[in-house]
Amino acid sequence: MAELSETLKNLPELPGVYIMKDSDGEVIYVGKAKILKNRVRSYFQYREDRDAKTLKLVSNVESIEYIVTHTEEEALILENTLIKKHKPKYNILLKDDKTYPYIKITTQEEFPRIEITRQVKNDGAKYFGSFVNVSAVRESLDLLRRLFPIRTCRRQISSDQKKHRPCLYYHIGLCSAPCAGKISKEEYGELVKNAISFLEGRHDDVIKRLNEEMNKFAEELQFEKAAVLRDRIKSINELYKKQAVYSLKFEERDVIGVYANTYHHAVTVLSVRDGRLVGKRSFVLEGTGMLQPAEIIESFLVQYYDQGSKIPKEIAVQYEPEYIEAISKILSEKRGSKVYLIVPKRGVKADLIDMAAQNAREELELYNRKVLAEQAKSKEVLKKLQESLQLEKTPSVIEAYDVSNTGSTEIVASMVVFRDGKPDKQNYRRFKMKVITEQNDYGSMQETILRRFNRYLSGSSDEAFSVLPDLILIDGGAQHANVVKEVLDDLGIEVPVWGMAKDDRHRSHRLVNGVTGIYLNKDKDILRFIASIQNEAHRYAVAYNKVLRKKRIQSSALDSIPGVGPVRKKSLLKTFGSVKKIKEASVEDIAKVAGIGPKLAEQIKHSLALSGNVD
Repeated sequence: MAELSETLKNLPELPGVYIMKDSDGEVIYVGKAKILKNRVRSYFQYREDRDAKTLKLVSNVESIEYIVTHTEEEALILENTLIKKHKPKYNILLKDDKTYPYIKITTQEEFPRIEITRQVKNDGAKYFGSFVNVSAVRESLDLLRRLFPIRTCRRQISSDQKKHRPCLYYHIGLCSAPCAGKISKEEYGELVKNAISFLEGRHDDVIKRLNEEMNKFAEELQFEKAAVLRDRIKSINELYKKQAVYSLKFEERDVIGVYANTYHHAVTVLSVRDGRLVGKRSFVLEGTGMLQPAEIIESFLVQYYDQGSKIPKEIAVQYEPEYIEAISKILSEKRGSKVYLIVPKRGVKADLIDMAAQNAREELELYNRKVLAEQAKSKEVLKKLQESLQLEKTPSVIEAYDVSNTGSTEIVASMVVFRDGKPDKQNYRRFKMKVITEQNDYGSMQETILRRFNRYLSGSSDEAFSVLPDLILIDGGAQHANVVKEVLDDLGIEVPVWGMAKDDRHRSHRLVNGVTGIYLNKDKDILRFIASIQNEAHRYAVAYNKVLRKKRIQSSALDSIPGVGPVRKKSLLKTFGSVKKIKEASVEDIAKVAGIGPKLAEQIKHSLALSGNVD
């Protein structure tokens, strides 16, 4: 702790970000501060009102690093970047929206297309969303294509190319067939423009433009085209009637409400466009019950609008965040114009805040009902597992282990924890072998178990090692279970051990303990549960093996070359993307990288050729 005390003494009186790490060097919390010295020291001062989460955090802090920034805005942005990178267990973590669908219009193309995607890229396209329910998105997309028949195919189209035959979508009214010349580039551009306005909630603008187009076609005696637009206007008006009006000033804003129980917070975002409520998104932030609502709002704002969500001109929030001016400045820069953060106390905006908070409450209650249902099912499975294995008590805490290696290198093991039938990812741990240096699954498993339970016997403060599990599961057969039992017997620890054996098709098959075994196909619930544990242990071990293998290959291949230091290595990897691509590049291309030159490029090419296969 001497290092920690020294850091606390020398903290600067400047804004910045602090990074707290545990005894394993894992980042467990990232925070920002207007004055680093005051904020970080406050964690280690005695206070009667200190909440349990902070006490737990401080008890696990072994070292602190900090990064000084010029402004509070820089600190906010850096904090968000580091939280996304490290995913510290004591931070508020907003789930990454990459799992949610977006509607994308490829406006960077001459004839844009529309599609559903789960990735937001900086490619010049327009993205709308994200949305929670993919089936609802498909229905919306179908409706949108009936109103504005934009193509979905990836066919390369230009206005001067040979015409194609129109596909089925043209004949059923879902595409205007620009590939077949059935619509001009200008008319197609109007379709796209109206679709974008519609998705942005600007229905009045769409209707106005469609009316102008309809009247123009009517004047030109193109009655068929005018009729198509008339029907489009009618459809939009029917949809529009169903939306409540919350302002006659046609404003755009997001309204954010919060609701909390003892354990979690829920946050709901209501989107108002053209004065009408057009969308809702809700999130449950697990394990944040002891935090203040203003803290939740602050972290939520930065993370939510950093995930591609459209930033409106005004954002109404239920509680005022501490860094309200800094957040407003960051969002204004992202939007390209002023963004106003307000905390309404009365009127229509306050009513909308109440509605958002009520929706957050409904979301949290729904979440709790789901959790209770899942817990009941998990208890039933655990009870059946207890009976099948004839355990003395229900296995509420299960630890599972698997070994992964690349021959005699990157020999690693995983420890995954299931608590009350659910993955407890905060307590997953991984091991890199120190004693075992050759491929030896039995020896690697014994070293892993010895190190894990020695940590328990030494009174480790790490939550993952400080308690005994009710059941240990090992990826492997009876022999694997037996070698683990030997270690536990030597340590004087009594925990039931079973091996998760697989069949010839590498599927979860039996549980064995060296004396007896049970076939898993007799109970589908137990089979699914054991298979999920076995797959998770395997996934976590293989992921760590890949990280170490990539690190070894890249470091040995480049770092051993004379004249290639950290700066040149960074330039090479930035230019080519990987060591493998550097190896495949010509001497001339390598020599073009800043600071390399022909002579060193020749040396790099020669050294990589001798280094063998690289990823």
